[in-house]
Amino acid sequence: MTIHIPDIRTKRLHVRLRQLTIADSLALAAMPVQSEQATQSEFFRRTATVVSGESNPELWTVQERTAVVCLYLAAVLDDNPDFAVGDGGAKLSDYLEFERDIPDAETIPVGDIGGDAWAVRHLTGGMAEAIERLEGELPGIRGRAYWSIGSMAAQMVRPGDDAPTNSTDEWLLARMRVLSQYPESDAVAMAVALHTGRAQLHHLMRYDFAMDGGIVAMPKEGAGAYPPARFRVYAGLSEWARGMVGQSGTTG
Repeated sequence: MTIHIPDIRTKRLHVRLRQLTIADSLALAAMPVQSEQATQSEFFRRTATVVSGESNPELWTVQERTAVVCLYLAAVLDDNPDFAVGDGGAKLSDYLEFERDIPDAETIPVGDIGGDAWAVRHLTGGMAEAIERLEGELPGIRGRAYWSIGSMAAQMVRPGDDAPTNSTDEWLLARMRVLSQYPESDAVAMAVALHTGRAQLHHLMRYDFAMDGGIVAMPKEGAGAYPPARFRVYAGLSEWARGMVGQSGTTG
């Protein structure tokens, strides 16, 4: 059966998706479940054609990447396109906001902290993959706390910073180690500034970090008190493919 997947168009991207082959699905199902960002990147390499816009999915924002995954799920799941999310009555439209496209600003000034003028930039897929790979490298810091420090290190920049567009592991780890040694008052001020900048860069969906680590989608304003949601590539793979490689259980 041929499944039609509508093109994904935003102000910055026009992406065309094809349905995964069984070989694609088996390869994706075999990837570690906890490596969500790496799995997303492999998924895009196998299924996405960029018609126009940024061709490297590692340079897409985490919001853009999640939106592409969500629209693939909307096409392949045995449900209506506005599919149910969890068991509490939430739907995809309670999280995804296509009416909120990416802003023109790439960085947002957030003020002086510790004698430096800081700005916040988008969290890209490449940055998120680096954070994911490096988990465990900050002794005693795990889960939400670790991802928050990783996000701060990747997204917060100063004038003259040698900040790569797509964070390398070495650059990011060095930044995280420095930030983890900041005085608590400065670290809290930076966390508040990051939240402020992220709100001004908001597009497509709100995101946060789960207590056990990783990126989760938050319900949009006015949607109701729904819990955070993970939109995993695994949810779009058949139970057969997951079972063939020993993966099972909840994937959404």
